[in-house]
Formats: sequence, C-alpha cells, structure tokens
Amino acid sequence: MEHLADKEKVAARWSDSAIVFDAFSPQLYWLAVPAVQARHQRRSCAGATYPSWVEYCLNEFMFGARAERMLSIGCGQGALERQLHALRAFDACDAYDIAPGAIEMARNAAAAANIRTINYEARDVEARDFGVGVYDAIWFNGSLHHIEALETVLENVRKALKPNGLLFLHEYVGADRFAFPMVQRQAIERAFLLIPDTYRKSFAPHDFGEVASLPPLPDPEEVRRADPSEAVRSSAILPVLSTLFDTLALNASGGTLLQFLLSGIAGNFRADDPKSMAVLDMLFRIEDTLIDTGHLPSDFVVCAARAKPQLTDVSAPMPDLDGVQAGIADLRARTASAAAEIESLRKSLRRST
Repeated sequence: MEHLADKEKVAARWSDSAIVFDAFSPQLYWLAVPAVQARHQRRSCAGATYPSWVEYCLNEFMFGARAERMLSIGCGQGALERQLHALRAFDACDAYDIAPGAIEMARNAAAAANIRTINYEARDVEARDFGVGVYDAIWFNGSLHHIEALETVLENVRKALKPNGLLFLHEYVGADRFAFPMVQRQAIERAFLLIPDTYRKSFAPHDFGEVASLPPLPDPEEVRRADPSEAVRSSAILPVLSTLFDTLALNASGGTLLQFLLSGIAGNFRADDPKSMAVLDMLFRIEDTLIDTGHLPSDFVVCAARAKPQLTDVSAPMPDLDGVQAGIADLRARTASAAAEIESLRKSLRRST
C-alpha cells in the first residue's frame, strides 16, 4: 500500500504545472542559465558542435536516418518528442509518463503545433512492458533516475528494441536522493564561498533577496518525502545498464557542483552582466578540473548504447541424454553388423575367384 501511495504522490506532483514551473524556473534552476546550458550541451556532445545532445545522438549514432518508430519514457510535458518531431527523426513516436497532468499538457502542446504522430499515454512504466522488437530508438531525458525497478524497465527496453536498435540517455547518475559524499559536499560549499555576495542573492521564495551563506544541499529524507521517486536509485543506473547494453558513448555532462551551487541563485547570472559571466567561467573551470582529473565523477551523463547479444536461454529444456546415448549405441551396433556383412561378402568373392 505504501508503494502505491508513493506512486500516486509522484503522479500528482508531476501533474502540477505550478510545481514543474517552480522546479525549472529561470531564477532558480541551474540549467535555465543560457551560459550554463550551452556549456552543459558542449560536454554532453563530447565537444562536438551540435545544438544539443539530441542532434548529437541522431547524427552520430543514427547517422541522420529517420526512424520508423521511437519511444520516450518519462516524457513529462513532451518537449523531447516535439524536438524530435521538428528534427524529422521519426515516422511515429510513443511517449509515456506516470503523471496524467503532464500527459494532458503534452497532448495539448502537440495539438497546438498540429503534431499527429506522437502517441501520449499515462502509464506506470514499471508495471508494463513495451512489446518485443518494436522500436528503432528509446529515449530517457532526465526520467530514468525516477525509476526504482531499473532491472525490470531496462530489460523491457532491451526486448522492445529492434535488432541494432539504440538506447539514448540524458540522465542524473549521481548519489541516491542527493546524499553526496563528504568530498563532493565540501567542494560545493567551498566553491560557493568564492561567489561574490552580489551574485549570491537568493531568488527562493523563503529568503528572497537575502545573500545566501551556504548552498542549499538537500536532506535525502526531505527529498524522499517531497518526491519518493527523486533519484531513487540514480547511482545504480550505469551499473545496471552495463549488464544489458554495450556502451557506444558515455559523455560527462557535468553538474557535479553546479546543480546545487547555482540552485536558488541562478537568476544572478545574466549575459548582460560580464562580471557574472566571469564568475560562471571560474565555476566552470573548477568543476571541469575536478571531473576531468577524476577527482569527482560527473553527476550527469549522455549515453548511447546498444543491447548486448543474448546468450542461449539457459531455461530451455535439456536434451534427453539417455535417449541420445541409446541412439549412439544402436548406431554402433548397426555399423558393426554392416561391417560384418561386407567382410562376409568379400570372402565369398575371393572363393569364387
């Protein structure tokens, strides 16, 4: 019953457009800062000059080919599918999300854009499979870290892909429920203190206009209470993925510091303020150095993968070994009998000559 209640809570939370807007507000959300988003996309594309990770995946791994059918899991309000449609990436696309309100908003946005090739459906993807050999590509855009049954869902994804089909992820893969290790917490806190007071003014409703003294690092228990699905098993995504898929690319997108370093103060960093951009550049260099030297892992990644070749099903019935052995014995007896007849015939021929 508790699990069902958690599911209902998650569906209700992500059906609320006000909550979704607040979570991704340009004043609060790190990736809403254009300079941060641009840098995130560069890292997501492994330095290639694509507009976003989506074009990178389509061109580098699908070679620009149009897919017959795609699937987007955890589609939210449908931005990814509309982008894929605009890029002429598919003939048809299915898109699932647990939140009915989000699905309604996605349908309305698609209808407003006169898009008729996306099938939106409210669905608990942990409770149903996706068919067998159906899709050319399956996408997760910041949704897989909300899934607890990773093994089940990714196995169903593997089955649903056509031969040589592709899986694309743009995901948070850091600590579960943001329970960061001490070294990461310290790096975030110390980098935060390098930001001048001018750029630490809070846009959060509870302390709007005040200079923040510490970054808002989450309490994992508060995270669980607010959204039971949030980063529920995020740290297990890559290990589970590796058991079922071969990785074609795994790009470190960053966010290890910046996700919470800029949370609540993102609105201070504007392109028309060169000094704020200089501060951002300093923070970029700090995070890049920590990730690229291996001191800290990247909390966000873009991954392209293909299903591993499957071995013969070990659950298939074993052959009847007793029957096989009996057949071999019978064949040997027949061979011996035939050999005896041939030898007898040779002797008869010799006597007749």
